[in-house]
Amino acid sequence: MAKVTCIDVSTFQGNIDFQKVKAAGITSVIIRAGYGRETSQKDTQFETYYKNAKAAGLNIGAYWYSYADSETDAKNEAAACLACIKGKTFDLPVYYDMEDSSQIQLGKTTLTKFVKAFCEAIKAGGYRAGVYANLNWFNNYLDYTELRKSYSIWLAQYASKNDLECDIWQNSSTGKINGINGNVDTDVICNSNVIYNSSDNKEEDEMIEYGETNNAIWIYKQHLRILKTMGVISQTVDNNGGFGDGTLKATKEVQKAAGITVDGIVGPATIQAVYTLEAKAYNALNTKIANAKKALA
Repeated sequence: MAKVTCIDVSTFQGNIDFQKVKAAGITSVIIRAGYGRETSQKDTQFETYYKNAKAAGLNIGAYWYSYADSETDAKNEAAACLACIKGKTFDLPVYYDMEDSSQIQLGKTTLTKFVKAFCEAIKAGGYRAGVYANLNWFNNYLDYTELRKSYSIWLAQYASKNDLECDIWQNSSTGKINGINGNVDTDVICNSNVIYNSSDNKEEDEMIEYGETNNAIWIYKQHLRILKTMGVISQTVDNNGGFGDGTLKATKEVQKAAGITVDGIVGPATIQAVYTLEAKAYNALNTKIANAKKALA
């Protein structure tokens, strides 16, 4: 069986030690951002999980559980999701979780429209989009072939192998991972390109290069913005979707801070430097907060 390197979590997992999770061999986590069409339905652990997973240097994705009973409802769920994840950067897509039994009666055509409405709204918000469902849903209640053309597929099938081509395969709901009390969903990354910072991603149109404009550059710049907010670098990146002079200067700041060659070229060493500096900044922030709490105790 392929190796489990990813988990997905929600408030039901309680307190998670993401440093132990990473030490156990997990490299990626998909966090429930919430459910339904109201921002009040944001997962109560989302912010904490996101912050601590970032500090541990894990790749992060998100998912939103659907109860939609109309296309408008699906769009409202997307709006709520975007509001709850505002300002966050993800290495994996934002997935629409389709599995609620109340929706089955609506039929394949209608439910597929719901997914498209949600995913297109997520893409318009600047994120990659995907759909999560179990094998039964993909076979009977969603147009798998149609959705596969445009969105990432996250398949839930608790078996020794996955029967549908997918980017991520959820292979168990009873996983045991150090750092988590009780059961947790475990996942296999079937397509390494689903992770933006994967060294296996060789697509020419997603290269992070000066003068280019694409989603990979947008994600990269979001990480640079985080480093600026946390005081690691001082340069503001270009206020558009491209790699211009501001982003070039910010890249060189990162390279200088990390002690690597300062050439403005975003290769594997620079990508790793960004994640390392970000993780160190989050760790320093967590230490500062902990010390402040001790002082007030």
